Amino acid sequence: MGTIRRVTRNVKRWRDAGMALRWVAVGMIEANKGFRRLKAHKQLAILRAALQAHHDRMTIKPVAHITRVA
Repeated sequence: MGTIRRVTRNVKRWRDAGMALRWVAVGMIEANKGFRRLKAHKQLAILRAALQAHHDRMTIKPVAHITRVA
């Protein structure tokens, strides 16, 4: 967000939402130049599966309503 703030600081009059989106896009392109690849990016799928399994264990499953016939 700091890069977007730096890129857009000289805009004095915002005309419409489209102009804001264009300037934010330029800021994101500039920020992209400073991004680095994660060293373990190939293991992200394994991490996601482990997190999903943990989430599934920790959440309470809803119980289906049982109807009784009198």
